[in-house]
Amino acid sequence: MSRNDRWIRGLALLILAAPMLVTGPQAGAKALSDVGFFGRWLDGAWDVGSRLSYSHPGLTAMQNAVKAGDYGLAKQRLLDYFRTRPGISAGSFSHPDWPGAVELTPDHIWTLDGGEVYIRTLTIGTAETTVTTDVTSSVTGGRSGFFLMSRYKDPVVAHFHSRSKGSGKPTLRLTFADGSAKSLHPTDDTHIWAGHPGNVYGDKYLLQVSDQGAGPFTAATRKAYLQFDLDGLPEVKKAELTLTARADASKQVMLFGNGESFDEDTRTWSNTVQYTYSWEGDPGGFDWKKPAGADKEYHVQLPRFSFAGPLATAYQRTGDEKHARALIGLMTDFIEDADTYDSDEGAGSYPNSLSVARRIQNWIPAYEILRKSPSLTAEANAEILKAFNRAGMHLQESVQGAPNWKQTQKVTLLHAAVYFPEFRAATGWRGNAVDFLGSQLDDSTYPDGGYWEATDGYARSYASQYVDIALFMRPHGIEFSDATKAKLRKLGRFLMDQTYPNGYGPGYGDGESRDIRSTLRRLGELLGDQELIYVGTSGASGRKPAHTSSLYPDTRVAVSRSGWSRDDSHLRLNIDRGNHSHTDELAVTAYAYGRALLPDMGTYTYSSDPRAQWLRFSTEAHNTIEIDNQAQDSKAPGAITHLVTNPVFDRIGAHTEASGGARHERSVLALHSGLWLVSDRLKPTDGAAHRYEQNWHFGAEAGPALRSGSKVATTAFDGTGPNISVLPADPGQISASLRDGHHAPYMYRVENAKYASYVKTAEGGTTFDTLLLPSRGAADPAAAVERLPVSGTSPYRATALSLDLGARGDAVYYKSWSSQPSRSFGPYTYDGKMFYTENGATGRTIVMVHGTSVERDGQTLVESPAEVADLAVRISADGTVRIDGTGLTASTDRARAIAIDASHATEVVLNGTQVPFTRDGALIYAAAVA
Repeated sequence: MSRNDRWIRGLALLILAAPMLVTGPQAGAKALSDVGFFGRWLDGAWDVGSRLSYSHPGLTAMQNAVKAGDYGLAKQRLLDYFRTRPGISAGSFSHPDWPGAVELTPDHIWTLDGGEVYIRTLTIGTAETTVTTDVTSSVTGGRSGFFLMSRYKDPVVAHFHSRSKGSGKPTLRLTFADGSAKSLHPTDDTHIWAGHPGNVYGDKYLLQVSDQGAGPFTAATRKAYLQFDLDGLPEVKKAELTLTARADASKQVMLFGNGESFDEDTRTWSNTVQYTYSWEGDPGGFDWKKPAGADKEYHVQLPRFSFAGPLATAYQRTGDEKHARALIGLMTDFIEDADTYDSDEGAGSYPNSLSVARRIQNWIPAYEILRKSPSLTAEANAEILKAFNRAGMHLQESVQGAPNWKQTQKVTLLHAAVYFPEFRAATGWRGNAVDFLGSQLDDSTYPDGGYWEATDGYARSYASQYVDIALFMRPHGIEFSDATKAKLRKLGRFLMDQTYPNGYGPGYGDGESRDIRSTLRRLGELLGDQELIYVGTSGASGRKPAHTSSLYPDTRVAVSRSGWSRDDSHLRLNIDRGNHSHTDELAVTAYAYGRALLPDMGTYTYSSDPRAQWLRFSTEAHNTIEIDNQAQDSKAPGAITHLVTNPVFDRIGAHTEASGGARHERSVLALHSGLWLVSDRLKPTDGAAHRYEQNWHFGAEAGPALRSGSKVATTAFDGTGPNISVLPADPGQISASLRDGHHAPYMYRVENAKYASYVKTAEGGTTFDTLLLPSRGAADPAAAVERLPVSGTSPYRATALSLDLGARGDAVYYKSWSSQPSRSFGPYTYDGKMFYTENGATGRTIVMVHGTSVERDGQTLVESPAEVADLAVRISADGTVRIDGTGLTASTDRARAIAIDASHATEVVLNGTQVPFTRDGALIYAAAVA
């Protein structure tokens, strides 16, 4: 056992007795005084109990100073103790790196998350100056715009040439992987002015940048924005931005990359959601509040000290005290300000419990580095430790917010308990955190294992944080129970099943599509789950999952997938609800051949920006049907009623009443060979006419086009790779258009994106039938859909389509919404709920669901004495017949066996196993319903 281990274990034993060794009530923590923190010794007893446990080795000298009433000396002894204390596991920073944090944060300039990313500071002189900057990392990082802001608060105004200027226009020079190059001018550029918040400056020759005065901005503040069109360009190897400018005097201007599209004709100070603010030169520094016009996350994110990691590690790496002084100053400034803002624990509870937890998560490893710095004074050290203690007291009592909030609070509390065994409350913190975390999965997951918050981003981070804390607990002799691990495994399987075949999440709800493989791998390693490891390593280790598609009835999510390799297909249908959900019931996301072809459009921000509001709160922004121009009501009834799985296909059925005008039913037939058929039925609640808008979203880089006549929507992604065609069955009954929407691939980035909209207005029940046809390369222009009349009924009762799949072949699809009498459509007669047949160069496929017999021109194709739940027959050109279905057994008994038209059959494989067969003319017999 190492010296550190012996020291920690010894302290752990002493903690248990600590409350008995220091008596007296603890003082309130809102404005924690020296007496309240150190205690007060009066007449031979503790009149006020200390928040520290003086029984710990090394604290006797501090205790003696407190007993003598010398709190200045007690603070010095406290600092001496922590400077020499052996290191304890401090956890990790939320952000080890952050562009500009080391350079800008000490001057009280801060940017919210990834909204804008600092590149460099430009120097502009009084003479007209041309400056060129390498912006490769920003462009290749997906940002197509730039943002200019004053580095220092001074009265100088910088004037940059705009795209409207005759000469010296902003120019972005791009060098591509093949060595060729291209120069672009902005499509939009403008500046905004706080003193004239409603004015538009998009037509001006000069972009103005200036800032002065106290606070985050004044009437003099002007910021400039530029946007370039990078769509359709090949891989960029180098990017350089050239700007021409002059200033009234020498001027420092910060250049940021920006991922937000905008319109120069409408952008003003009032309608711009801003991410970067400066208190540079303000003696008060940050005020730790939300500036007017900022994203609403600003005031809860800034106090989380995401910049602590870069500053602390810069000090650790260089030994330069300026970094330590800056971070210590920011910490004590926050404590001083926050103590006046919050009525609970002051700096220990401001601005909310999640921010407290995130802040302490960053402060603990920062303190581990700073505690030996000469810049840390005894007074500052005492104030910081008081804030730690108050935060711990708050987190022990707090159970605020959604599951991710509660988890983060208790994870941080456990870290604080382990790192600060000197606090009298540490033992209670530890027990509280472990007990809560052990049981929280009961409240945060559904019985089927799905996560309660309807967003894969939060589900991913929630699962990942459980891995982190489990690994943190083990060296300290703490383990989760088997029951907790079983629930964590179910959550891991939920994440695994939803993950795209390329390892990225589908990005639904308030989230973004991120690589989830490391989380799955770590979960698998923690739990010994070989299937999680397989998916988490893209098949390099572990065991391939035994299943493909999955249904989560409690979470109300169904996933159809053809397999677990990158080129497999994947479709997700949801009616999930909960915190961070969108109004997207019955929406689908679709992926094939390595690309998300029908993705979720993302979130952008939590602000009131109209684009963010559209993405989060409109049904129109999702791949579903909006009724009467109204967003859905997620409190209405709805369910996924079934998922029929088969090695060849999946069938999903679901319904929702979330749109008040009508009940929406959606059925999806997913062929694992690579296509989806979506049938929608709308049942209005009255006899009035209703507007139905079916939307399909492709993303910002899809380049969609709409064919006249057929109204087929096709994508044309740049370069090689997959595309998708959306083929409506009744082009004459709908109006079709490509509408302007938005796509937020990541938080705080948003791009304009066209989407396909199909609209009809109808009285009574109506339907949409749609073929979604992915392709490995360019969309096949020959693909087409034609409706087939169904005998004795309308498409509202039963629908049938003839499908021209282009080079792939041709197919026929049938779906019955109600009872299943024998019906005819085209040359076929069928008595089941769903039927699909496809003919191509490689052979013929027949799919049946809940049926017994299908004929073509009076000749039997398939006939079963008993109803088949699901049946797929694939007849290859080489004579191999593959039969797959639920509840089938090998049989050549013609009284029981299924008759299949396969005149050239040479071999039969039933559910993966070769079986004997007999022949009667063109019909073969090899399998029966068990």
